[in-house]
Amino acid sequence: MARRRGRPPGTSGRAAILSATQVRHVFRVARSRGRHAARAEATLALTIGLGLRAKELAGLTWADVYEPDGRVRRLVHLKAAYTKGGKTRDVFVSSPALRRVLEKYGERDWLGSARASQAALFASQKGGPMTACSMARFLKALYREAGIAGASSHSGRRTLITRLAERGVDLKAIAQIAGHTSIRTTAMYVEANPTRLARILQDVTW
Repeated sequence: MARRRGRPPGTSGRAAILSATQVRHVFRVARSRGRHAARAEATLALTIGLGLRAKELAGLTWADVYEPDGRVRRLVHLKAAYTKGGKTRDVFVSSPALRRVLEKYGERDWLGSARASQAALFASQKGGPMTACSMARFLKALYREAGIAGASSHSGRRTLITRLAERGVDLKAIAQIAGHTSIRTTAMYVEANPTRLARILQDVTW
């Protein structure tokens, strides 16, 4: 039996933060999902790469992410209708890895959706738009299939915020990326686990 991939040491009961190994593994699982592989990979890329919530993922349309000619937009404008608190925000699709995933997703499905650019970016199995709840279930099932304990639709978001903080990105910038109105909210997302604390202190010298 394959070894089950658990929650990183020291994390709390909130949505698990993923290690780099777990991120790579869940992407492999997503790519093995047959006809739903492209959707699984794209949703993962947006939640881990941009920290999008399930409601934001479910609300996206093709026109939000792709130009009229099918190219991936450089900036995605998240509308108030599908953000927490009803506040608009802009997210920059500047990561080469994220752009590659979205380009692949667009190549597969853009031609069939170009005539309905306001259609949902991620359709349900019945063909209609996914809801926030169905998107959350979809991501949670993907993590469960990957054997990652404690992971939910919020894990990608928490992983991004924590990794940015570990790289030394200031909390104000992280708060803007995450769409938080308060830096205090951003700080609550950052896991203070023993592994992270040890890494912070290892370079202290005199």
